[in-house]
Amino acid sequence: MHLNKKLLAISLAALSMICAACNKTTENQNDTTENNTNGNVVVDNAILPEVNDDMAPADEEKIDISIGLVKNSASALGAANLFVNSNDNSAYEKYTPVVFNTSEELLNSFNSGEISVAVLPADKAAKCYESTGCYVAAVTTGCNYYIAENGSTVNDIPDLNGKTVTVSGEDTMAQSILNVIAKYNNITINYATADTNSQLISGLKDGSIDIALIQEPYLSQATSENVRSALDLYDYWNDAADTELVTSCLVVNKNFVSENAVAFQFFMKDYAASAPTAKRTAAETAQSAGEFALVDDVDSSKAAIPGCGITFKTDEEMKEMLRSFYNIIAGENTEILGGQVPEDDFYFVNENN
Repeated sequence: MHLNKKLLAISLAALSMICAACNKTTENQNDTTENNTNGNVVVDNAILPEVNDDMAPADEEKIDISIGLVKNSASALGAANLFVNSNDNSAYEKYTPVVFNTSEELLNSFNSGEISVAVLPADKAAKCYESTGCYVAAVTTGCNYYIAENGSTVNDIPDLNGKTVTVSGEDTMAQSILNVIAKYNNITINYATADTNSQLISGLKDGSIDIALIQEPYLSQATSENVRSALDLYDYWNDAADTELVTSCLVVNKNFVSENAVAFQFFMKDYAASAPTAKRTAAETAQSAGEFALVDDVDSSKAAIPGCGITFKTDEEMKEMLRSFYNIIAGENTEILGGQVPEDDFYFVNENN
């Protein structure tokens, strides 16, 4: 009898320990998915399931992912084949472009939760860090900055010393980018601002703007008999900053990732295929971008694609590249990043890759 009571006591103690362990495990699991202070689910990158083609969804299981893009931008060209492949059903998931006239409009839509996936200029992407629960998941374009001139006086960076360079008010990184290069080369540059990219293009063409800092594909829209690409800033930036220049990034809402973990990874596979396809098939990509209303000028887009810096860098490579870039930009103007350099929890790193 005493032995039975003793065994019962031992059994109850063991059961209590097992329950405590189960509760602790549940608490730990909840810690990786509970809402953060912004009300967004926090995802532990390491727990995302590893995917392969055997897990690819059937047609009726595919989800439709809306992707926010800025019209006429390099990033819109880099994403164009997502929609081509979605239309012909060769993509893992379905994709719908949501096109905005300016990056500021796209930023506001993403921050308000109207869309969960967006491709934004690198500085605008950083502004999402504090205002909404999101990840930056990829670098989608690298350096595609150029000095355009209506004339023939600029053939090297020192030729800009004392001159006025016009930038677009829609490109809030432009002046900081050129300042980094100017300081490294010990030159002084004055700035003027055109309100929009369209005004920058028209000003170059009509001669009211002599020199401009401009990105592709706007450069190709401006190039004419009188307007030329005077300098490609790729090497000048690398010499000055010793890190790669980032012009656009893919940002995703954390809730979207946690609720669509498998579909998100298939989306990343589709995007990783779209970018190199754009570079290999410039004419077809530009035509498709026109058909999906991503660009207005197919011919200039075709000419621009080789110089757009289209890429798709993810995980640790993306993190190190973007973090280094942000540190350089913060030294010039931290306000364009939202007042701070994003912390490590901003970067989506899939540990299965």
